[in-house]
Amino acid sequence: MKITSQNIDKINIIPSSDQGVIVDFSSFDADDAIIFSRLLAQRLRDQGLKGMVDAIPGMNNLLICYDSIITSHETIAKEALSHANGLDASDQSASRLWRLPVCYGGEFGPDLDEVAQENSLSPEDVITRHTANELTVAIMGFLPGLAYMKGVDKGLYRPRRSSPRQHVPALSLGIAMDQTVIYPLASPGGWNLIGRVPFHPFDAHRADPVLFRAGDRVQFFAVDQAEYHEWQEGLVQGRINLTPENTPENTNGNSTGGAG
Repeated sequence: MKITSQNIDKINIIPSSDQGVIVDFSSFDADDAIIFSRLLAQRLRDQGLKGMVDAIPGMNNLLICYDSIITSHETIAKEALSHANGLDASDQSASRLWRLPVCYGGEFGPDLDEVAQENSLSPEDVITRHTANELTVAIMGFLPGLAYMKGVDKGLYRPRRSSPRQHVPALSLGIAMDQTVIYPLASPGGWNLIGRVPFHPFDAHRADPVLFRAGDRVQFFAVDQAEYHEWQEGLVQGRINLTPENTPENTNGNSTGGAG
């Protein structure tokens, strides 16, 4: 799907306070709307739109925050529509691919067996289906570094837990609906926990503290507990570097894992 002069009128511009504009793409296909929101945010940032303070993509809209002393609602709305023209939902040019390890089940994934049972699957089937799909980071939110990743196999769809946990350990991987999240910090939470990752999606000491960004693609692969701890130690000691678009490698050039 591409935005052209023939369908640009499906975009709805909504005022948000006296210093915000919402560009609403909800009249488009849901998957396309997410991409349009992200692409428009990037276009506006690249353009350096005068008076714009921030551009925050959501599931089907984009919030543009601006300085009302420098610019106006009318100007921002006009620029947003101008830059939206030509957006192409098939554009993956800025998308990064991550291949990342997960230790599924046991103490790390206390809900794995329940997810399997409720979907008439074995725990092994759940793992196979969860690692088979390439997920897409739709939006960031809730906690620093928490990415909402869409694209979970339909056979794994489950609602959030009816009784949220008061404490979810950091680095827990959960699923609900068509999405996956990794809890970057310990917090309350209601997602179905099926595993844990050995890396930190948020680290204030990194040059770029947040690992993921909207538009990233993520594919997980399964590791056992011994391998999980090897990954943990390697990351802490600097022998393993997390890099997108390939399997992370040791700094000494030796492979540290694979997509299984």
